[in-house]
Formats: sequence, C-alpha cells, structure tokens
Amino acid sequence: MKLVGIAAAALLLALTGCPNEARNDSIRALNECNKAYGGKQFDTAISDCKRAVEKWSDNHSAWYSLGGAHAQKRDWNNAVDAMSHAVQLVPEQAMYQLQYGRFLYEKAVQTAREDEARRENKKPEEVTPDLTTANFEKPLQHLQEAIKLNNELWRAHYFIGRIYRDAGRSKEAAEELSKTLHAAPTDPGPWVALAELYRRWDYTDQAIQIAEAGTAAVPGANEKSDIWYEVGMGYDDKHLNDQAISAFTKALEARRDNHPAKFQRGQAYYRKGSFDEAKRDLEEFSKTGGASVQFEKQQASKMLVDIAAKSVVPGSAPLEKPSPEDVVKGKSGKGKRGR
Repeated sequence: MKLVGIAAAALLLALTGCPNEARNDSIRALNECNKAYGGKQFDTAISDCKRAVEKWSDNHSAWYSLGGAHAQKRDWNNAVDAMSHAVQLVPEQAMYQLQYGRFLYEKAVQTAREDEARRENKKPEEVTPDLTTANFEKPLQHLQEAIKLNNELWRAHYFIGRIYRDAGRSKEAAEELSKTLHAAPTDPGPWVALAELYRRWDYTDQAIQIAEAGTAAVPGANEKSDIWYEVGMGYDDKHLNDQAISAFTKALEARRDNHPAKFQRGQAYYRKGSFDEAKRDLEEFSKTGGASVQFEKQQASKMLVDIAAKSVVPGSAPLEKPSPEDVVKGKSGKGKRGR
C-alpha cells in the first residue's frame, strides 16, 4: 500500500497550515510510523500512528497509515475503524475510498468465516464460508466511489470483481477482473481469480492463457506459485498429465509449502502410472497438509493404498530394500525379491 506520497502531502499541508506544537508532534509521529511500516515493524507503526492521531485527530494520513498497519496484521476491525476516519476527513481521496472498501470486504469475509466455524464447531481456517449471502453493499459502495474518483485504480476493480464473484455474479466479476488485468498488475490475485472463473465456465484454454500471462507479469518466484498452480489445474482439466506435472513442479519450486500443488501433482503422477513419484508426493502431502484439506487427505490415502496393492504381485515375496551398494550404483531394487 502506498503510504509515503500521501504522508508527504499531509506533512506539507500541516506545515503550511496552522503550525502548532501538537500538529508538529503528530507529523513527527507519523514519520516514525511510516518508517516502522516500511521496515515491517507493524506493532511499532501502530503505536506511532496512534500517537500521531492523539496529538492531532485531523491527521488523515496518520489514520490511513494506522489502518494499513492493522491490515498487515489482518486485524480488520481496527483497520476499518482507522480508515473510516481517513475517509470522513478527506472523502475525495480515491486511495482512502479504495482501502476502506477493501478493509470492509475483508471484515465481511472474516465474519462469515467465523460464523461458519461456530456452526460447524471448527476453527475458522478449517472452513470455507458461503459468501453468496454476505452483505457486501457497503464495501462495494466505497470501491465504486474510488473508481469514480480514479478509474485507473486496478485494485479497486479487483475487489469489486471479488465481491461479484462471491455473490455469484460471474459475468460482472469477469468484466471487473479483465479491467484489472489491463494494468498488468504485479499482484498474483487478479490473475488467479480470472483463471479460476474461466475454468469454472469450462473455458480451459482461456484459463491457461490468462495464468501463463500472469507468470510473466508477476515478479518474484514466491508470488508466482499460485499462478503456476492455476496453469497446472488447466492442463489437469484437459487430462494433459505431463504439462500439469510441469506446472505443479514450478508452483512447488516457487513455494515449497504449496500443499494443493503437491496433492495435484501426486494425482497426475498416479494417473500417469508413475507410482514412485505419486507415492512420494501423496505421502508428503498427507504429512504436511492442514486440517482444511481433510477430503484431499482421504483421497491421497486411497491412492496410496492402491499404489501399495499394485506394487505386490500375488503369491510373491515382498520387495527387498535396496542395499547400500545398489543405491550407490543407482539401482532401485525393482524386481529384486526375497527368497
């Protein structure tokens, strides 16, 4: 989130307005807040920005930075509260409207997740809430206001697209997400979201095309992982196992803890008949995948049982473990049985 430019504007306004000690103290605290924010010291940033608004409650840039620091900690309640002050003070600032709408959206999603978790007696991270009934009217209002003020804000189009997607309005979602991609965003989210929509509509080739374009537009290996996963899922939908395996491998090279990619690659190896590779991936997935992937873990267990059954010929002795000499020579021990 861009903090420095708005903070500098606020500083200039303060110094050319009514220079008194409280405002100057507020500006100094804001500068310290933004310095801590830039260093990812978000607790310190929150403390400094709170001091800034206590000194001067009309310091809208401090409210903005405070909201951003809370958002980095996924504390959406406090992020929404802080950003509401910034919007009230300067409603014509497009970035304030954008971030307020975004934080309201994230808060609504979090609330829906927590409600679903209570109903199912599970942890919030273990459930996928039904968002079609969530109330996104207020976040949508502020995101649309941001676009009225500045139609070039791709992130506003992105979150409007997410709201439409969550509400089941797929056509409008695709239109907004397409507008997002015109800006070639370096955030993987829009590329993933539109690729998922195309896959849902069985426009598999378009989904692959979008996702592959995203891998070229998004810098940084870690950020590409989820996009490569979508490429893999597209090829998986087309039953092109080799291409799917290649894409899932790139997703895992980008981020080793991409558990869905590990599971999907294991499935692709299984379908291909590469049981050693499938067994490795599925076993690792079963050990590392979280509680939110219980169904996938059950599927992995079934495939592992099937692989174990296929590896034993009826009436024969079990396979011997390769000797150290065989390992050194690069032998796998396949076909070498006990007597």
